Amino acid sequence: MCHNRHAIQLSEAICASLTSSDPIEIFEKIIRSPGIPMLGCHHAFMAANAFITAINNESSLKISDEMKKEVFERTQCQAIGGYCGLTGICGIAPAIGACFAVILGSKCGKNEEQKKTMEAVSEMVSAIAKLTGPSCCKAYAIKCFEISRKYLEEFFNVRLPESKLKFICEHSDKHPHGCRENLCPYYKSI
Repeated sequence: MCHNRHAIQLSEAICASLTSSDPIEIFEKIIRSPGIPMLGCHHAFMAANAFITAINNESSLKISDEMKKEVFERTQCQAIGGYCGLTGICGIAPAIGACFAVILGSKCGKNEEQKKTMEAVSEMVSAIAKLTGPSCCKAYAIKCFEISRKYLEEFFNVRLPESKLKFICEHSDKHPHGCRENLCPYYKSI
C-alpha cells in the first residue's frame, strides 16, 4: 500500500474539503492533482473515497469514519498493481463494491446483502470489459460511478445528482499504452 500512500492521502484531504455529492466531480478534482499517475491501483482507493464521500455528503445515509476505514481495508485486499491483468477484474469495481458491502452489511453468510453487492459489481465489471483495450483507470471509474448511481437509488432510495457536465478526459496524451481515443466515450476529440 505504501506506493499508493500519496494518492490515498491526497484523495482523503480533497474529499474532506468538499461538500459535493457528485462522485464524478469529486474524482475529477482528485485526478487533476499533481503527482497522480495515469494508471494504477491507487485509482481503486480514489474511486472508493470519491464514492463514499459523495454518499456521505448527500446525507441520506450516515457514513461513519469506521465505515470509511472498512472500505479502505477491503479495497486494500485487492488493489494491487496489475490486478486487472492478473485476475481479469479491475480493482475499481470491487472498491465501489466495498462501499456497497459496508453500507449494506454484506459479508459471507449474508444472503440478500451479498446478492445486492454482487449484482452491482457484476454490472460494473461487465461495463469495464467493454472499455478495455488498453486499460484506462479513469474511464473505468467514471463508468462505475454512472452504474452505481442506479444501485444507490434502487437499494437505498438515495439519488446522487447527475454530473453537471459530461466527463471529458484530459489525460489521453499521458496514457503509457496508448489511449483508445474515439473508442472511449470520455475521449476529448480535438
